[in-house]
Amino acid sequence: MADIWDTVLDRLEADLAAVERGLGEQHPPSEAAVMAAQLGTWVPPRGLGPLPAHLLGRARALAAAQARVAERVDAVRITAGHHLTALRSVPSLPGQPAIFVDVEG
Repeated sequence: MADIWDTVLDRLEADLAAVERGLGEQHPPSEAAVMAAQLGTWVPPRGLGPLPAHLLGRARALAAAQARVAERVDAVRITAGHHLTALRSVPSLPGQPAIFVDVEG
């Protein structure tokens, strides 16, 4: 049973590390928020059984790290929302054709 839990904790830690890497990148920071949202709610595999006592410390540390990263992801989400609101407040110029088209970007 401990081997299964080790595998499960490894996967959860890998998912968390991927989100943390995304938060550490400068452009675009919202990708971490998107990835975190895509991970969704964790559902334990069938037949997993209770967490072995010797893995309790690891699981608690992981849960604490997840909570810290969730706060950072939420802050990124809020910031992105403010940026979108600011962008939407800029009036568009109807009837103005594009001055140039970026064909290499």
